[in-house]
Amino acid sequence: MTVEDERLRRAQRLHLSGDAEAAESAYRDLLDDEAQGAAARHWLGFLLMQRDRADEALPLLERAVAADGGHAEWHFNLGLARARTGLVQEAVSALSEAVRLDPARYFYWTNLGAQLLRAGRDAEAEQALCHAVSLNQHCPDAFHLLTGMLLRLGRHGEARRCNALGVLAEPPGAMAPIAVGQALCELGRHEEARALAQDWLRERGDSPVARHMLAAFGGGEAPASCDAEYVGSAFDAAAASFDQDLARLRYQGPQWTAACLSRLGIAAHSLPALDLGCGTGLVGEAARPYASRLDGVDLSAGMLERARAKGIYDSLDERELRDFLRAAGSTYQLIVCMDTLPYLGELEELFILLAARAMPGCLLLFCTESLDDGEAGDFRLHHSGRYRHHVRYLDRLLQQGWEVLERTRMPVRDESGCPVWGDFVCARKR
Repeated sequence: MTVEDERLRRAQRLHLSGDAEAAESAYRDLLDDEAQGAAARHWLGFLLMQRDRADEALPLLERAVAADGGHAEWHFNLGLARARTGLVQEAVSALSEAVRLDPARYFYWTNLGAQLLRAGRDAEAEQALCHAVSLNQHCPDAFHLLTGMLLRLGRHGEARRCNALGVLAEPPGAMAPIAVGQALCELGRHEEARALAQDWLRERGDSPVARHMLAAFGGGEAPASCDAEYVGSAFDAAAASFDQDLARLRYQGPQWTAACLSRLGIAAHSLPALDLGCGTGLVGEAARPYASRLDGVDLSAGMLERARAKGIYDSLDERELRDFLRAAGSTYQLIVCMDTLPYLGELEELFILLAARAMPGCLLLFCTESLDDGEAGDFRLHHSGRYRHHVRYLDRLLQQGWEVLERTRMPVRDESGCPVWGDFVCARKR
């Protein structure tokens, strides 16, 4: 081993040990060395990138590759430096050379795919990312990059499957059991999903979420509605970030409610109103301008605390909505029930109770998630944990004393980035 070789090895040992300052100095001492200068430039550039100094790293890596272009790793690091400094097309060129020299490294392909996506070269990106998956099916990055591309291109069925594969590729324990079970169901691996839920239930026998998701994954007969304990605990846990989460999921309930009430030309502050399943008050804010009085009902104390802070309700009641309707003495001219019916399967009793609390001419606004025409039954518990209802079932219920003023089939929200289609209905009590 030459003296120069030993000096480079020493610099690399300092680098690996985490002594960045000493390693940088040792690499710089070798930059003018005829034999080791190119390698020193590469490793110094790599060190500077690790220290978020990509602008300084880039010329070093460029010179290293120009001097010796036979190392796949050098081209890879050059590609990363170019990407971090905004040179996307140049990054693609360097990463393409890296995969040509060493096509067996899946992370070369994922990074190439990512830069091809940035460059708008979707077809090439898809090929690169699919190749990464073929090299390592336990690589979540490639699946997640593919999912984002498929969503952008509107290929929702493929995106759902790809996202599910990405969830399953995550390290054990990285994803919540509910996410893993839903991914298994999305891929048609229902027995595995049920086994997971059963294990979850054995470990957490007191968990209403585990009990509910076992039913959602097909473990026994589905209940007619979500258990109140499950709904309350799930929404208590979600309350702190609920408004932001629904914005991220592009939940359409408040916007549709506001637009529908505006189209009806209702006088301001004219209707005694009830918000069933009011949550944090997102829909209540849309209904408030038309309400002479606004009452809210929800199972979740955490949600009601957030709703109370908005100051838009005249009263808030922590109760299951059907229990409230059974006990309530008040009647209303406006009842809104947004993103609530997906937690109820059977709706006959609810519509009887609604009719009892509705004044003649009362407006009822609600939404459901749609059950496809090819699926049997009036409603079904989906592996999302929410119920989907067939439009014929809604029609049958509405024929008992309600006149439909408006019906819109549109996405209710996103699930794994894909639209969940539903029915938004405005009906008037005859």
